[in-house]
Amino acid sequence: MKQDIKILTKHFITYGVGIYLTKLIGFFMIPIYTTYLTPADYGVLELLDLTMYVVGMVVGLGISNSIIRFYTDCRDERDKTKVISTAFFSIVVMALIANGLVVVFAGPISRLVFHSGESTQSAAQLAFFVKIVAVSGIFDMLSAAGIAYLQAEKKSSIYTSVSLGRFVIAVSLNILFVVGLKLGVLGVLYTQIISNLLFLIAMTVLARRKIRFDFSGEHARQMIRYGAPLIISTLSMFVIHFSDRFFLERFAGLSVLGVYSLSYKFALILPALFYGPFELIWNAQMFDLYKKGEEGRRTINYYNKYMLVFSLMFITPYSLCVKNLIFIMADPKFHEAYRVVPVLLLAFMFIGLASISSAGIFFVKKTIYRGIANIYGAIVALVGYYFLIQWLGYWGAVITTLLAFFVRYVALSIYSQKFYPLKYDPLLYLRMIIATAVAYIIGMQIEIDNNFLSLIIRGGSGLVIFVGMCLILRVFNRYEIDAFWSMIKSIRLRGIRSS
Repeated sequence: MKQDIKILTKHFITYGVGIYLTKLIGFFMIPIYTTYLTPADYGVLELLDLTMYVVGMVVGLGISNSIIRFYTDCRDERDKTKVISTAFFSIVVMALIANGLVVVFAGPISRLVFHSGESTQSAAQLAFFVKIVAVSGIFDMLSAAGIAYLQAEKKSSIYTSVSLGRFVIAVSLNILFVVGLKLGVLGVLYTQIISNLLFLIAMTVLARRKIRFDFSGEHARQMIRYGAPLIISTLSMFVIHFSDRFFLERFAGLSVLGVYSLSYKFALILPALFYGPFELIWNAQMFDLYKKGEEGRRTINYYNKYMLVFSLMFITPYSLCVKNLIFIMADPKFHEAYRVVPVLLLAFMFIGLASISSAGIFFVKKTIYRGIANIYGAIVALVGYYFLIQWLGYWGAVITTLLAFFVRYVALSIYSQKFYPLKYDPLLYLRMIIATAVAYIIGMQIEIDNNFLSLIIRGGSGLVIFVGMCLILRVFNRYEIDAFWSMIKSIRLRGIRSS
């Protein structure tokens, strides 16, 4: 088990750096975006991104989600090459067809998406924006085969190096187009299309040995059969995650949507920091653990526990200091965004928990159950977004998001237990609720006028109190504590020897 955790930790950190760099493009640009863009402009960008996200899900994810599963089953290099090549050329054809249709019908699509009339751009400009993101989306989709190849081969350091280059280029172009040339929304879109093209070139070069004119109809059918239920699953996740934007645009306007989108961006730090890197390695490692029988099951049970503990260890201090962080980074017209971040963080926590609790579904290739669970969450989301947003505004979206992700998590856990039972400790959940509540309530009593100082003290206090409560409540057993101190001593010894 220790070796499995070391492998996970190593690639988690390395993949994490790559993902952080990708996510930091948008996060690093917040001071610039909120200064040079209005909340309505921010809302326009959000809807454009989501429109192409839907297209990408339908076109590419059915196959791209299948690559790793079938790649790990291959017995020789020739078969691995056939899997990657088949996936790549399948995505090429589907992406060109689907995104080409988006370009052709850009006008009607833009009128369907932008309903409130609050945008300062003309109908022709909005249609042009749709065309740009459609072309950019083609480049993004075609990168999937290369990314999946690096994941399957556990080449996390290479992925991180390419992501670093993408980060530098994207930030530089954003500064040039948005600040220097003052192109506004158009400048952000130009940055996306250029950086996506360069990233595609890099991924294709890296996977060039596995991309040949070697298309297998049988492989394509198998991957589509495996991935098709995941399209429904991912579409349902889109409904839960992002369909509230379209309801907010119609019922509350683009400006409210823009502020809410910034709230979401700050809350998405949790999936970006933890769940994104974890899933990149977990999607490959979980099948290795499955092959180890009961030893692998014990490791997965530990992962399940640590996911809950470390999620709340981040959520608690971050919730205490996110107001100060937003006040520092964003223009005053966006300051209200901090109010809903803590609740959104709790909602996203169930994404991380579900990634482990649903492992059994993938072990027995019953991905249809993931789709069914996601549909349950999507139904809750659609009903809640329609009624609660009209009544409570963006708070209606936040409450519904929390409920929908919780329903999805419970359903996935129940289905997966049928095929691969894991241990759930109700007492652990109670202890974590107590630790989180105590740390948050005490932290909220700290009031400091200086935002930088408040961020450090409130966040630090929340973390220390949370960890202290975990120790008092005996969240960690003796074996886990000894293993932790053993790891610290090992790190110190390596540091002494290297010096």
